[in-house]
Amino acid sequence: MRSFGQFIAAAIVALALPAWLCRLWNTDEGLEGADKGYDVARTIAELEKEDPDWVLIGNSMLYTRLSEDRLRTVSGIQASLLARGRSQSAMWWLCVKNVLLRSKVRPELITVFFRDTDLTWADFRVDGGNERAIEDLKIEPEPEWEMVLGRRAVAAGDALTDRLSASLQQLFPAEKLRPVAQRQVQERAFRATRLGTKANSSVRRAELNDRFSLAHLRSDLGLDAAPRSSDQSAELAKVGNETIDTGFYEDGPSAFEASPEASFLPHLVALAKANQIKLHFHRVKRRPASNHTRPDGPVIAAYMRDLRTYLESNGCLLTDESVDPLLTLDMYVDGDHVSSKEEIQRRYHELFWGRVSPVVAPHLGSMGGKDS
Repeated sequence: MRSFGQFIAAAIVALALPAWLCRLWNTDEGLEGADKGYDVARTIAELEKEDPDWVLIGNSMLYTRLSEDRLRTVSGIQASLLARGRSQSAMWWLCVKNVLLRSKVRPELITVFFRDTDLTWADFRVDGGNERAIEDLKIEPEPEWEMVLGRRAVAAGDALTDRLSASLQQLFPAEKLRPVAQRQVQERAFRATRLGTKANSSVRRAELNDRFSLAHLRSDLGLDAAPRSSDQSAELAKVGNETIDTGFYEDGPSAFEASPEASFLPHLVALAKANQIKLHFHRVKRRPASNHTRPDGPVIAAYMRDLRTYLESNGCLLTDESVDPLLTLDMYVDGDHVSSKEEIQRRYHELFWGRVSPVVAPHLGSMGGKDS
């Protein structure tokens, strides 16, 4: 019994010490951007202070195109942006459900910025850096999450191993610790390579980020896109004599599916309906060719037709800037991002409001917001 007790004690120490260290290191300190968690309480407080009539949700496709101050100026509407880099449809649904609708704010309109098939690509960017934010946003059990992303069935023989794996993840959260470890390795590498300078790791990080940015590489590539090997995507490879990336996600959906098991879009639509908020979707124009066009191929065109039919049948609004010839190549910087230059920002805001105002203005009540 004594030997058995010693074995149990040793096993507890062997498990408890690493588990305690995992908790000690599991922190957002030093993390940046999408690797950080999501401060739900602070975001709710900011929303309630702004009390917007119009909330716009998206990722860098939104915040490189629009700013709150400029949008409020050009539209006369009290507008707020819920924008986070590298976020996608799963996080947009969580933001509406567990941030916006948990606040006291009830905007008249929600606009979601998206590219091509983003709205029904359910598992895009739910990992790879967004785990912390998603964990913060999933405040309570989410049956819709399990419906869309949960395993459909677990074989009886796998049940025990699944439970064991889940328990080990609780003790040793490798997915959460990976960004922390990566950050520490990077910091040491930056300090080791500052030969001949007094630059600290932050300065070295900024220097290398600039050196390897798309400004110094090719700027004609769309973000997150890879051409499929099918003939359908190959048809889009040429615009005149110019080759551009097709904008066809390699792993994304190639056809629109309206099932609530397929994506978070039906659940987002249901949330808006239940809270009597008008839902508006705005498709951005991806980086055009040198003749300023960005035509759709047959697959994306069919997808967009089906998406429009679904949205309109559910009382949602849709605008599409992808066909706007006034959104010219000189307005873009890296990939599909729009330049931050003052003149280009002014031009984009005016073009955006000119395009969407006939569609959204009737749903925004008085054209001055709550203060008019």
